[in-house]
Amino acid sequence: MALAKDTDSLTSGISDWLLELAIGIVVLVLGVSVWAYTYFSSQKLEQAKPVPVWLTVPKVMAQTADGRMFNVKLNLRLGKQKDVSVMEPHIPAFKTLVQEASTQMSRDDMKDADGLVRFGKTVKTSLNGYLQAQDIQARVKDVALDEIMLLP
Repeated sequence: MALAKDTDSLTSGISDWLLELAIGIVVLVLGVSVWAYTYFSSQKLEQAKPVPVWLTVPKVMAQTADGRMFNVKLNLRLGKQKDVSVMEPHIPAFKTLVQEASTQMSRDDMKDADGLVRFGKTVKTSLNGYLQAQDIQARVKDVALDEIMLLP
């Protein structure tokens, strides 16, 4: 009987060792799989990020509704890089539209952050209306006031 007991403990030790080895291999494979997934999926996400495309409208001298003058320089965020070449010939018209949009604002509006946001939205709406009237598919996604200087 003692021989049978020693044989059971020997096979029990081997099966425990194999079980521990199997668990270790599964954990290792799982860890490598998670690392590979996060490593390769994050590279795809970084490549898929769109790069913002900007078109600069040179400094425009405009007049507010109360007759005050100011200079403004705008950056227009566009959807695609090819939109820049489509819109560049229209920059003189954009300057005129900015001057027209400024006539809806007062000097106090231009000093206030909410007024500047409203001015940006007005310019965006005006420019997109112009582009639509000209049958141009490109649109302005956002207007950033790069520089604004109120004149005395």
